[in-house]
Amino acid sequence: MGSYTPAHYYEGREKPLRLIVIHTMEAPESPKTAENIAAYFASGNVVASAHACVDQDSVVVCLPPSDTAFAAPGANADGYQIEHAGYAGQDAAGWADAASQSMLKLSAAHARVIALAAGIPLKHLSDAELAAGAAGFVGHDQVSRVYKRSDHWDPGTDFPWDQYMGLVNNGEADTEETQIVQEEDTMHFVKSAQTNTIFAITPTDVVAIGSAKLWGDLVKAYGLSNSYEVTLDNGDIAAIASDAAARRARLVAEVAATVGNIDPEKIAGAIAPAIVPPLLAALTDAGAAGLTTDQVRAAAEQAVRSVFADAAKEI
Repeated sequence: MGSYTPAHYYEGREKPLRLIVIHTMEAPESPKTAENIAAYFASGNVVASAHACVDQDSVVVCLPPSDTAFAAPGANADGYQIEHAGYAGQDAAGWADAASQSMLKLSAAHARVIALAAGIPLKHLSDAELAAGAAGFVGHDQVSRVYKRSDHWDPGTDFPWDQYMGLVNNGEADTEETQIVQEEDTMHFVKSAQTNTIFAITPTDVVAIGSAKLWGDLVKAYGLSNSYEVTLDNGDIAAIASDAAARRARLVAEVAATVGNIDPEKIAGAIAPAIVPPLLAALTDAGAAGLTTDQVRAAAEQAVRSVFADAAKEI
């Protein structure tokens, strides 16, 4: 992958991505701390790794979300691991200094991109919610308490969770109700004329309803009639899926443009894995033959790069 690829990690995942896990590096804040810790993971001198390392002026992406880092036993298989310069023992003043504040903004913007692409709610979970299998943001300390496979307690008792989640949400209220209302307002359902598969469609995603039980649960959850709204050809559904992927990529571009410090190449590599499976499935259903995952991923990465280029022209 690159010079910061960790020596110890698993390719792929055993479980779908569910958690954004927050860590501290237990290293001093400096403009090179993210690079130094990423290089340490890459050296092989420690059996540990992370998806991203963040300091006051950089986000070093070490692994794509589709791979498994060694960082938080119990939440490795379904966690995206973000390491932060600093210490778990920092007090509130330590997190309020200029270096930490800059780092928190960079981290929150990066975490938001990853979470939105994976469908992870922008919400800090309680220990009970984590134990119950909910999706959201947690600290390594919570993973240690819930799964009891580590004694790590980072990012510490004074980590500014309220501020951080406010940044992740771009200042919006972090409430479960907001998430539900947003979903109800934008989700629609269509049926494939060729396969009779029902698809759930939002402005940023197209997902096949995988089972009759799931469809029944959605009918109950959203108060739907037990029917679909319209029937479309597979080619039309594929076109909608492509448009949704472009919308997701444009959202990434807007966040990156706001932050200004995120590398489009790294974002393309991080977002493409989330786009590839539904896009490949939709293209296959539409009759496209002979496409490989690598080909679709390359096209998806190029699409993300193009969106970044278009966004840059408009700024």
